[in-house]
Amino acid sequence: MREVVDKKINQLMNESGFNIARNLKVLRKEKNVTQKEVARHLNIDVTTLSHYETGIRMPDIDTLIALARYYDTDINRIISNNLE
Repeated sequence: MREVVDKKINQLMNESGFNIARNLKVLRKEKNVTQKEVARHLNIDVTTLSHYETGIRMPDIDTLIALARYYDTDINRIISNNLE
């Protein structure tokens, strides 16, 4: 099931132009924290977070949920085309 959800997220991002990478960077800057701080909180490598923010990799659904909780927002805001 998890693989299906992850595949759907990647498909949506590619087909609809969702800019998860940009949004994650904006949210981090809004919270005024470093990549190192976010990575430490989520227990992931800082390089992984950097790859999420540059679009090299896409977070899986569990990581999206953790990111949304950390940034006190919802997944829709992370995957939105127009983060405001």
